[in-house]
This record gives sequence, structure tokens and C-alpha cells, in this order.
Amino acid sequence: MLTNTTNIYFVRHALPDYSWADDATMPLTQVGRDDSLAVLDVLKDISFDFCISSPYKRTLQTIEPLVFEKKLKVHIDERLKERVRGDIGENGDLLLKKRWENFDFHEKNGESMNSLQQRNMKVLSKILEQHQVETILFSTHGAALSAMLNHFDNEFGYSDFIRLQCFTPYVLKISFDENNKIVDKKEVLIIDKK
Repeated sequence: MLTNTTNIYFVRHALPDYSWADDATMPLTQVGRDDSLAVLDVLKDISFDFCISSPYKRTLQTIEPLVFEKKLKVHIDERLKERVRGDIGENGDLLLKKRWENFDFHEKNGESMNSLQQRNMKVLSKILEQHQVETILFSTHGAALSAMLNHFDNEFGYSDFIRLQCFTPYVLKISFDENNKIVDKKEVLIIDKK
């Protein structure tokens, strides 16, 4: 067992209602709400020192049963919101791949992966600095989590992101040493919606 590590449980949200027009208020489907109970089940015995989330409804709903059960205070940080989607038209898949090939690329009115990575890493870096040797619950999005994983391992790329996109919800435990280097990674929960 690793000691003197900061353990972060990254929770990618459960299945949302993609027909919902507004990204920020997009709720979970009933299947997603049911699957959020699996997040509770796998994390109920973990003692969390700090909890942080994207402000988006689907991330909050995914951890809601766990937060309620463990009486956690959720800190919301606007910088953890999902990547700003621009005008993609009918080229969504092509643009998705292009964003991973060039982190500075973004569609009109959209956000680059580089920008997404920078704002999420500012939050994560602060957490690692202020919550050393603690256990953190971190509720997030697929693109945001992928961008952070790419920061620590530039081999994490498009195909890894596509794999993760099928998992709603998904829980990944990462242990960091005192120098904020990853010393262990473990997939705790995968619910594959392929």
C-alpha cells in the first residue's frame, strides 16, 4: 500500500440526456441517475477530505447520492466546466480528431484542448498543493479528464479519449507523490455504454 500520497478519485459523469439543448443544465437520464448509485456503491467506504466538481448539472447529479450519504460539502469551480463547444455542423467526428492532433485547434466559437487542459490543470495543481496526503473526490467530464491525463502522459491521445467517452459513469483513482507525480492509477468503476 502506498503511503504519503494524495489520492484523487476522478468521477466522469453518468449518462446525460444529449437531447437537452443547454450544456450546463443537461441532466442525467434515468439510466444515468440509476448508474450514479454504482458510484455510491464503489466509493461509500472511502473517507474523503475534500470534494470538488464542475458546475454542470450532470456532474453534480452523478455524485449526488455519494455526497448525500457521506454528507460531503461540494466545492464548485467554474474552471472545471466541459470544453466550450463551438459551431461543429456535421463535422463533429472529424473536428474531434483534429482537436487531438493539434491541441491549439478549435472550431468557430469553440475552445481548444490546450485551453481546456490549462484551466483544468490550474485547479488540479492547486488541489495537489493545498490537499497533500488527502483523499479527494473530483467530479468531471470526459474531455476535461482526458486533457488532464494527457498533461501527465502525452501518450494519452485520441484513441484513449474515445475509449473513455463510452464510460458513463467512470471512476479513476490516481495517487500522486509529494512532487505531484503519478505513482499509481486504477480504474475503480467502468460502466460501458457502447
